[in-house]
Amino acid sequence: MDNELLKHKYIEDLERNFLPFWEKSVDDTFGGVYTCYTNSGDDLISDRKYIWSQGRFLWLGCKLLQLKEQGIIQLSEKWSHITDDTYSFLKNHALMRNHHVVFAVERNGEKIKDQMDTSIFADCFYVLGCNAYANLNNKVETFEHVMLIYHTIKERISKNEFQSDPYPIPDGYLSHSIPMMLINVAQELYETAKKLNAKEQFTLLSDIDTFFHDILYLQNSNRIIEMYSGDSSTLLERHMNPGHTVECAWFILHSLLYIELENKEKHIKNVERIVKNAITVGWDEKNGGIFRFVDKEGGRPQGKLIGTPFEELILESWDTKLWWPHSEALYSTLLLYSLTNEQTWIEKYKKVETYVFNTFPNENEEIGEWIQIRDRTGRPINQIVALPVKDPFHIIRAYIKIIELLEGSENFATRIT
Repeated sequence: MDNELLKHKYIEDLERNFLPFWEKSVDDTFGGVYTCYTNSGDDLISDRKYIWSQGRFLWLGCKLLQLKEQGIIQLSEKWSHITDDTYSFLKNHALMRNHHVVFAVERNGEKIKDQMDTSIFADCFYVLGCNAYANLNNKVETFEHVMLIYHTIKERISKNEFQSDPYPIPDGYLSHSIPMMLINVAQELYETAKKLNAKEQFTLLSDIDTFFHDILYLQNSNRIIEMYSGDSSTLLERHMNPGHTVECAWFILHSLLYIELENKEKHIKNVERIVKNAITVGWDEKNGGIFRFVDKEGGRPQGKLIGTPFEELILESWDTKLWWPHSEALYSTLLLYSLTNEQTWIEKYKKVETYVFNTFPNENEEIGEWIQIRDRTGRPINQIVALPVKDPFHIIRAYIKIIELLEGSENFATRIT
């Protein structure tokens, strides 16, 4: 595999098809970004701003600026202003008096009565974005601010005093989404703490270790259980989310950079088994691509129902093909190849790559981006996934990670092992 050629492919696609779309989506008046587009990206249907997406967008902008500083990508000068304005918008409008983060606001930042403290994930993405801003600009005060929010997140989760819209966790269940989210947040915070020589870096290393083992607790054989209650007959416990698995896989692998373990190669092998199973069981052999949800044995999810809206969602949308699992699979397969040098991971990468670039890119090059939501056959469908938005995050983050990996994949593998 020609790393340099592949790197330039992703850089060119990023610069030509993604950055122009999101640059024109910036709100130059109030700050932040418009995300409530149709699936095709040709029509803005609302100017509400979901904090989940705003925090993600800030993270992207900061990482893109760092790639520009390293001379890796070309980026308009306006991105410095974009990140400044997005950070200011978040800091001024996303917080409640108790340091919780609201779910959504109006274009001008006005809070919405029924969109307040409804999702701990909004808090997490607020932290990710503002932490990236602190890292980019070496802002100690901003880092201390996000650590305050981070501590409230951990406290609320420890007391089970939080909501998790748009996917409420049923009583009596442990959700993979919680330690998965937290381990990524802690990793990002640690990098900033280390850069700023902040004392919190030692606590964050301990947190990474804790969340790492929380995820391993949810592993059963070669899969991660998405919703664990101890009743293996339920649909919630039987179902798999292949996209979550391949995304969490690289969170786990990145954790090996930070925590002390006797046999890191064993953990890499474990991640290999999990990802192989997720892609094998989750792959649509007839039409190609990765299903949104599957049963642990493959195919349509099955099992005893307990009467939750999430179960309805699983059964109604299990065979759709979404942008984000495929984005995550592109990076995870390349990362595993860089760590193992096993040819099977190049083969899996190429299988995913072929499907992705034959399916998701918008044929209308004047609009660009991807048409992110597809049916089983790959045809575009107008369907809300999580939030009523066009997601700026997963694709560009995967591209950033791939570009960074291909800049020095041998060094990354050496640092882990």
